[in-house]
Amino acid sequence: MPTTRPFAYNTGATIANTSQVGNIAVGVGAERYDLNYGGVKWWNGPDEDLGYVVTHVTSGGTQPNPDNVPAYIGFWRSKFKTDNSFLDLSNFVARGLTAFTNTSQATIWLSGNGYWTSYVSSATTAPYTQLNTIASYLRNYMADFRNPNFYTYRLDGNGFYILDGGFDMYDNGNITTPWLTNGALFTGITAYSLANYPSAITYTNTATTVIDTDLNYVSLGYVQYGASQAATYHPLTVIGARNGVGKPIGWQIGGNSGADGGGTLASGLIYSGTNLSGFTTYAYFRETYNATDPSHCNLFILLGHTNWGSVFGNVFGFAAQPVSVGGCGGFLYNSGATTSNIVSIQTLLSKQNGVLVTSGECQTVVQNFVSRIKESLNY
Repeated sequence: MPTTRPFAYNTGATIANTSQVGNIAVGVGAERYDLNYGGVKWWNGPDEDLGYVVTHVTSGGTQPNPDNVPAYIGFWRSKFKTDNSFLDLSNFVARGLTAFTNTSQATIWLSGNGYWTSYVSSATTAPYTQLNTIASYLRNYMADFRNPNFYTYRLDGNGFYILDGGFDMYDNGNITTPWLTNGALFTGITAYSLANYPSAITYTNTATTVIDTDLNYVSLGYVQYGASQAATYHPLTVIGARNGVGKPIGWQIGGNSGADGGGTLASGLIYSGTNLSGFTTYAYFRETYNATDPSHCNLFILLGHTNWGSVFGNVFGFAAQPVSVGGCGGFLYNSGATTSNIVSIQTLLSKQNGVLVTSGECQTVVQNFVSRIKESLNY
């Protein structure tokens, strides 16, 4: 038996035993809608078993109908009853206004713009609950995340900063802070101290740790430099996700570069909403190279997925500090009223003798992170 429901055009108060989206009334009770219940004309919707329905208002009452009367209610239905087919339909509805990469974005926009939809989100899992699972899996594949000719820098400071890194890579650098709710910037060139970087994370935290109220993060590992440097957990990497809606997500880097204002800057957005294996992907890199010191390349990644119910906000911030300042500052973050369920990654790439880590090499690293995260969760 088909699954259908009645709809009416209603510009007045919500009618009893109905729900209302914009000017669309939706019958939810066992009323005699065929008798113009509530004083409005009702129309039966299409079979919802065959696809997801979007109900819309036709201006001027010109919607074709078998009764040949003015009608304001019309329907679209997705070709298939799948998330991808619903996204196709939603992007058709919103054509020229916006574009959706996941069903959460689509349903929020449709409802906010006066459309009713039969789509019900499948169960989602907030990624902050999966960070330990992801991290445990990624630790088995650290070599996948190293650029070609990777320089195994020395972790000769502590979990909060790299003191030198070997061959004057840093002068107290790679100080990592999440993009905070208050928007505070920590990309300066001062050395690490609790006073200078009160919200910096430590890469020694290899189980989920909470900072800034609801920012959960985990490091992929840290081995202190001794007589030599083990590459077990290189590149130095942190992963984070928030437990909440409407708060910014991302990472920022501060500290001093060993190049002391020399070298050359390379930076850029290398993925901007790209779908990689089902993950909506943004990635940005900031690098000092072309000095006698080892190059240092901070790679920032933001990931969303329909299984997480990810929603990207409308604000993306990214910046690279000029090398002349003498630091290593840079950041990538996303924010907005509906921002939620996004995974943020920061990893440190490098080559000896100031050789450039290319944007193409950074893209490969991003692809490898996505591939292994997908495997870790069976997505």
